[in-house]
Amino acid sequence: MLLLSAAHVEPFVSADATRASALAALALGAIDVTTVLTAVAVLSVVAVLRKLPYGIGAVIACTIGAVLTAELAREVFGSTMSSTDLPYGQLVAVVAVLGAASMVASTAWRPAVLGLGTVGVFAVAASALLVGSASIVGIVGALTVVFVWWPACSIVMLYSPDAADREARNPFDTAAMAVQRKMGRSR
Repeated sequence: MLLLSAAHVEPFVSADATRASALAALALGAIDVTTVLTAVAVLSVVAVLRKLPYGIGAVIACTIGAVLTAELAREVFGSTMSSTDLPYGQLVAVVAVLGAASMVASTAWRPAVLGLGTVGVFAVAASALLVGSASIVGIVGALTVVFVWWPACSIVMLYSPDAADREARNPFDTAAMAVQRKMGRSR
């Protein structure tokens, strides 16, 4: 899979596996490309309904960008590191969806989104450790990838009201044109 890959070592769940490891393997199996793309679609609809300028772009950039960056890291470092030490794809996806959801959630819902999302993140990380699909290094790597994308997309959301006001005055005025005016390169 290109978009969401698990560790190249299949999780080993023996016949006498504990209920916890079987539940962990089941939970990790539920996180796939379809689940992530469904979450992205739902969050994009929320951004449209809340009339958030650049909301859809921030959702897509945070989720898909983080997942693709993790996959790039897996490709680049895959031959030199153990597969469990590389950023764990399912954890990247869950944390990225949490970041995107926190950006488009209303202030009334944001604490609930962050609280429940954090519980979900801890559950996925613990499941990956329990099943053996990821190590602490892989989990830290996954969190690092997302914690680069999340603030970057949050900055876009922070400054998007300015862009929305500018575009409301002149729909043909783009962000690139505004940067050129600030730099003194207007035509």
